[in-house]
Amino acid sequence: MTEVKRFQCLNCGHRFEIDVLTTEEKKEAKRKDEPVYPVACAQCRRTDVRPGWG
Repeated sequence: MTEVKRFQCLNCGHRFEIDVLTTEEKKEAKRKDEPVYPVACAQCRRTDVRPGWG
C-alpha cells in the first residue's frame, strides 16, 4: 500500500504531498519490469526535491 510523504522542491520551493511506493512495492515493480519514477515537483516538474517541509 502506498504511503503519503511530504516533499519540498529545491528549485521553486513548492511544498506538496504525494503517494509513494513502499520499499516492497518498488522491489515488486522492478521484478515485474514495470517503470518506477522518481518524485517530481507538481509545479515545475523538477526532480530535485527533499523530504519534509523543513
